[in-house]
Order: sequence, then structure tokens, then C-alpha cells
Amino acid sequence: MDICQIATKVISGEQALAAFRVYRTERIFILCDSFLTQSGAIDLLTRQIAPTNQVQVFDDVVPDPNLSGVARAMAAAVDFQPTVLVAFGGGAAIDTAKALVYFASGAHAFSRPPVFIVIPTTSGTGSEMTSFAVITDAEEKRKIALIDDVMYADVAILDPQLTVSVPPAITANTGFDVLTHAIEAYVAKGATDFTDAMACKAVELVLEYLPRCYHYGANLKAREAMSNASNMAGVAFNLGGLGMVHSMAHQLGGMYHVPHGLACALALPAGISYNSHDEKAAAKYADLTYKLGLAPRSLPVPQAVCLLQGVLKALMSDMAMPQRIGELPKGPNRKSYVQTIPAMAAHAMEDRCLPGNPRPVDERTFEDLFASLY
Repeated sequence: MDICQIATKVISGEQALAAFRVYRTERIFILCDSFLTQSGAIDLLTRQIAPTNQVQVFDDVVPDPNLSGVARAMAAAVDFQPTVLVAFGGGAAIDTAKALVYFASGAHAFSRPPVFIVIPTTSGTGSEMTSFAVITDAEEKRKIALIDDVMYADVAILDPQLTVSVPPAITANTGFDVLTHAIEAYVAKGATDFTDAMACKAVELVLEYLPRCYHYGANLKAREAMSNASNMAGVAFNLGGLGMVHSMAHQLGGMYHVPHGLACALALPAGISYNSHDEKAAAKYADLTYKLGLAPRSLPVPQAVCLLQGVLKALMSDMAMPQRIGELPKGPNRKSYVQTIPAMAAHAMEDRCLPGNPRPVDERTFEDLFASLY
């Protein structure tokens, strides 16, 4: 039995932020990072909000949000008692807000649950469509996934105008986050016809429009397509699952603060190579290349999988992305990296994305795979 539940209303396209004009007498709490307030990007949102509403902006979100950051945001939100809670920003802002909702719900901290609206300003996480949030354990230097239906947004707003100023490097990283979501969901244990359709379309959009976003950032059509791809990939992995690539990427982020999308890009080739030893997974990777028109169905599965990996490598090269840990500008030296591999492998085994992987993985295998990334 398959279940396909999409709980979030999606409002997309140019002028999507105008949806806020329906609010007249609400208490609106906006959670974002300080860059969005200092740069004036927050004004794109606040000028759509009628002055008859009460608005409070909390802009103390930091990258790789941890429990103390969530606690600060929750204290401010509980004190304000919003009727509308808005996550405005990239993955850090959205994960902070979702964790806030998770803990506030458990503590019954709001007199009534606020309407939860997520407005991504990057095209990568797909988090506006998921019941997941990732929080960093600063002491153990790892990332922990929270999973609960209470974190579903009521509304997701995708306005391409918000993403046109995203720098090329971040565009590349977040774009590979979308790709990894979609590719992992396509081969995951929980994949269905519904998730396959979303995942395949997401990969198609990324391959066509991510290079345009990278090289021509003001291209609104390309930015809108990437927002849609991110959203679709979010639906796909939320319903179908993820796998070992994310389990590895979470450790690279937690240990070395590698941006999540870049960590995914670094780990994705190793994940595809490992999973391709499973006949069913290899067939699905190949099926993806056939459906995308990258290869004819007459091409044998192993060659089709190699072709997919070649396309991903070429895309990384086109966007000047590091392809190994040793190429990271501020990355660890080999000796210190090797010393942290056992801890990263142990934590990867505990990662909540791993059960969806199509092929079993043990701790020793993770150690070998982490070593191969350098």
C-alpha cells in the first residue's frame, strides 16, 4: 500500500508574495537571518503586509542552527504569540522555524497554533514541503534530523524574485541539493510512481535550468523553474525517503561546516557507485537517464549509470565546484580528515536518512567511502 499525502498549499510564480495581502488583523512573526534584514530583502515581504497587522521580525538565525538558536527563536515567538508564523530564508531559517514549531507544539506553548508559512529564498532544500528539520549538535559535531508531521507548513510561497540575487556559488550548491534529493528519492526504498514522477521532473528541470541560474542569475524563468524543482524534489524525498548520500553529507556539514548542498555534491558520486552494485538500484539510475533522454534504452545499465555520473561531474565542473574534500578552499588537511572518519562513519550509521537507502551499508563501508572523498 502506498500513501501520497501533500499537506502544504503551494503558491508560486512572480508576485506570489502578494498572497500576504489577505492578512489584515494578524500577529505576524517573521523568522530570518540578519543578512535579509540588513540587505533590505525583507522589505520584499513586509511591504506586502498591511499596516493593520502587528509584525515582529526575529533575525537571529545562524547557519547550521543548533538547539540554543532554536531556543532563542522559540522564546521570542512564544512571548509574541503569533497568529501567523513565517520562515523567510534558506535552509537555516526554515529548519529553525520548523524546530521551533516542533518544540512549541510539544510544550503547548502557543494559545492556538499559528498558520505556518514558509518562504524559501534559495532553491535547494525543498524544506517547505517536508516534515523534516535538521539541527546541529554542536558538542558532537554532527547533524540530527527531526521528523514529525507537525512541521509541515500550511502554505509555501515560491517567488522567483527572491532568488535572483543568490550568488553563483550558493546557486550551484543549493542546486546540487535539489539534484541529490531527487536522485536519492528516485532509488529510495519508499519510492512510488508518485514520487518517481516528482523526482524525475525535478532532475529534468535542474539539468536544464541550473546552469542558466548560475551563469545568468537574473533570469526569472530559470529561477522559477529551479524553485519548482526544489519543491518537487522536496515532495519526492519527503514521501519516498533519502539515503546514504545525505547520511554522509550531514556528517561533513556537522564536522567541517561544509555547505549542505556542496556536501551532497561531494558524496553523491560515491553513493551512486556503491548503490549501483544493487541490481534494482542500478536499473533505476539507468531508468532515470533513459527517461531524461540522456541515453537510449539500448544502452546497457552499467554504461547508463556511468553516463549519469559523467553528466553530474560535468555540471559540477561547469559551475567551478570542488569535487573532492581536498579541493575545499578551507577544508581539512588529509591527516586531520582521516582522524575524524571513524566518528563520521559511526554518526552516519545513526542518521535518520539511512533507512531509505536501497542497499545496506555498514560502518566499515562508510569509513571507506569517507576516505574515498578526499
